[in-house]
Amino acid sequence: MIGRLLGNRYEVLEKVGGGGMSLVYRAKDVYLNRIVAIKVLREQLTSDEEFVARFRREAQAVASLSHGNIVSIYDVGQDNGVYYLVMEMVEGRNLKEAIRERGRLPLKEAVEIARQICDALEHAHSSRIIHRDIKPHNIILMENGRAKVTDFGIARAVSTATVTHTGSIMGSVHYFSPEQARGEIADEKSDIYSLGVVLYEMMTGRLPFEGDSPISIALKKIHGEPEPPRKLNPEIGEAMERVILRAMASEPFQRYRSVNELRQDLVSALLYNKTRDGTKEEEMPEDTVTIPKLVRKKQRRDDLAVPFKIWTWVMISLMVIGFILGMYLSAAVMARGEVGVPDVVEMNITEAGQVLSKANLNLVLVRRENHPRIPKDLIISQVPKAEQVVKRNSKVEVVVSDGPTMVKVPNVLTSSLLTAEVTLNNEGLEVGEITRVYHEQIPSSQVVNQEPAAGKEVVQGTAVNLIVSKGAEPIWVKMPALTGLTLSQAKSILQNYNLIIGVVQPETSYKYAKDVVIRQDPGVDSEILQGSVVNLVVSAGPGPAGGQYSVSVTLPQSGRVKIVVDDEKSRQVVYEKYHYSGETVKELVNYQGKCFIEVYVDNKLVERKEV
Repeated sequence: MIGRLLGNRYEVLEKVGGGGMSLVYRAKDVYLNRIVAIKVLREQLTSDEEFVARFRREAQAVASLSHGNIVSIYDVGQDNGVYYLVMEMVEGRNLKEAIRERGRLPLKEAVEIARQICDALEHAHSSRIIHRDIKPHNIILMENGRAKVTDFGIARAVSTATVTHTGSIMGSVHYFSPEQARGEIADEKSDIYSLGVVLYEMMTGRLPFEGDSPISIALKKIHGEPEPPRKLNPEIGEAMERVILRAMASEPFQRYRSVNELRQDLVSALLYNKTRDGTKEEEMPEDTVTIPKLVRKKQRRDDLAVPFKIWTWVMISLMVIGFILGMYLSAAVMARGEVGVPDVVEMNITEAGQVLSKANLNLVLVRRENHPRIPKDLIISQVPKAEQVVKRNSKVEVVVSDGPTMVKVPNVLTSSLLTAEVTLNNEGLEVGEITRVYHEQIPSSQVVNQEPAAGKEVVQGTAVNLIVSKGAEPIWVKMPALTGLTLSQAKSILQNYNLIIGVVQPETSYKYAKDVVIRQDPGVDSEILQGSVVNLVVSAGPGPAGGQYSVSVTLPQSGRVKIVVDDEKSRQVVYEKYHYSGETVKELVNYQGKCFIEVYVDNKLVERKEV
């Protein structure tokens, strides 16, 4: 990948890291002349549609977020089978590295980092996005003290399924929540649990649960309790310990309701060694009832004998009466008769009514609704379901299809691929096949064409195929010679070759006049792509030493005399005048460095001399 130009725009410079599904490189955006980070999906995963879809979902999720504590996403694309994500390049080290180097962090510093993580998660949660992989490895600490959350690699919108379809649980076993370990749905409180583990590690220098294998660690989370953090770090106050353990509660309902509440209690515990409401830590769920302790009088065995005999006969009598009553009711019910419910799904109302009528049942239309598969006017579902046994003349409630939901295809032409995907998904449409082509006018990663066309009504869920520009087709050119030309001349030639002037570095020179090109990179005749950057070194002076030369010429014939000085500085006409035959023209001219003096009569060269 090093040296490769992705999307005809991002030049890969060096590898800086990697994860389970991607590699991260430092790259240069040659259009905007800035350094970016590029996350590239691992080659062995590009053939797996599920991983590719997860990679795209990452871009869609994070691109909608804009916050100072979240790493920004700039672009997403595909280049000859390479799927990549362009992100803000954040200089710093991750929190895990800081903990390994320093051990436990000072309480004030740990709370400040956690507070910024809370800010980032609150912004994401407000957009219904769950990170699902909060851990120190994904927290970047910048030199100015700012913390940035990165790698929303397994984040998904809350409205979609959050349990993996492969049966494996995503995330890092030390940090994910017990419900994630059980394969259950993850929500905002799962992120709160993971942040609680990060707090525990920052303040104690140790993880709350350790084990020989990921399975043993997950089981400890589900069934065990962590060692109280104050035993590992006596500097932690009682209130701060309550905050950490509440965030790490094994049951979601026992945790904080939001990261905002967690952030407030963190600050309160640090400053005042108490939480916002001391009683809240002891609150129980609504379905929990406190039963007061009962105090019984000690009774003698003789006192219990008579009541026990009476209650025995009462219970026997009630059982006999219940048996007789049950037999009577069963006989009455059986006399009424029961029938099995026929299957009327995907029948029309008339046909279903006839089938149910023959079974001594009554059809009731509950509502009509759209259905992506079942045609209009056919039954979608029924209650009771087919083959259930019910009483004669019972009601069978049905829902009838209004056909699939129809939507108009939005216009995504000239949109970026990421914008097009979001726009189509918002309309309930899927992104179909993506074809990349070269295009002279439309920039790279923008949509050139779409099928179905914009404005056409299609069934919701339809896949829209996109043709996406790869930018102008790359053209190789030979690097022109620029040494000895003025800077303005060099710029003009580079523009004609569709090359971009890059860094112009001044350098003292006694050989070349000021603003004359001394060196160029790439060198002369190098094969380079159109659109490449060319760097120049130009003379800052003082240039070559100057001199004077006396020109003397006798005209053999009448005509317009022109004297040209071609030196290190420039080529220019220094004298031009009409003279008659036999006249002698004398002129003192100035020059710099190596110079040629040329004399023309009526634009015909009559003398050329090097001085």
